Parts: sequence; C-alpha cells; structure tokens
Amino acid sequence: MIETQDQITEFIQKCKTNALSVTPQRLAIYKALLIDKSHPNPECVYNSIKPDFPTISLATVYKTLETFEKNHIISVVTPLHETVRYDAEIEHHHHVVCIKCKKVMDIKDPELEKIKIPDIVKVGNQVLDYNIQFNVICDSCRAN
Repeated sequence: MIETQDQITEFIQKCKTNALSVTPQRLAIYKALLIDKSHPNPECVYNSIKPDFPTISLATVYKTLETFEKNHIISVVTPLHETVRYDAEIEHHHHVVCIKCKKVMDIKDPELEKIKIPDIVKVGNQVLDYNIQFNVICDSCRAN
C-alpha cells in the first residue's frame, strides 16, 4: 500500500506540474489504473468507478485518460486490441501479450535494456523510446 500511496503522491505532483486540477474523478480514474493490473480499456475504468461517481460519463473517462497520457502521467498500451488500453506504470518496461485472451502483463528485465537499436532505425530518425512486446498463448488459454 505504501507503493500505491507514493504513486498517488507522484500523480498529484505531476498533475500540479502540468496545471491539471486533482479532482476526485481524476484521482478515482488514476487509482482504478493502479488497482487493475490488466491494463484496462476506458470502458473497464468507467465501470470500476461508476458506482462511486454515478454522474461521470464514459466520454469524461476517455478524455481524462487521453489528458493523462498526453501529460506523461500514464502510458498507452494497444497491442492486438480493438480499443486502447492504459497502464499506470510509466517507467520503461515491456509487455507479454496473450494473442487469445488479450491479457497484458508487464515485464521488466535488465537484459532487454541491453538490446542494440538497429542502425537502420536510427538513420534519419530520432529514437525517443522503444518497447518490446512478446506475443504468446498464455498457460490459461493453452489449457483450454
């Protein structure tokens, strides 16, 4: 729980740095991302906070998530999905994605940080970041 409190404190600071008000709705949306490690889509976030915020609209959740992403408060994860997925973890990391059930799992491994970016990518481009995605069939899906 201490880690979560630290993340909330950091969230509040990033909002202030970006001149964003820390409203109860924004805080609830961010907390929903912290709690749900499945990299939820906006509809899942909306459904998780709707009981506590019955007047919030799905459009507000979408706009809030887009604002958070634009201000580098959260990151976007969209592998193999029909809808955008979000991640509260913004430190550099990679993903393992089940191509059947669409489950997304974070992976942090120092070995992946040693991968050399090919020269062809660097020619004429400014590399800002990179993410590695491992497409798998998870144990649960293989068992079915």
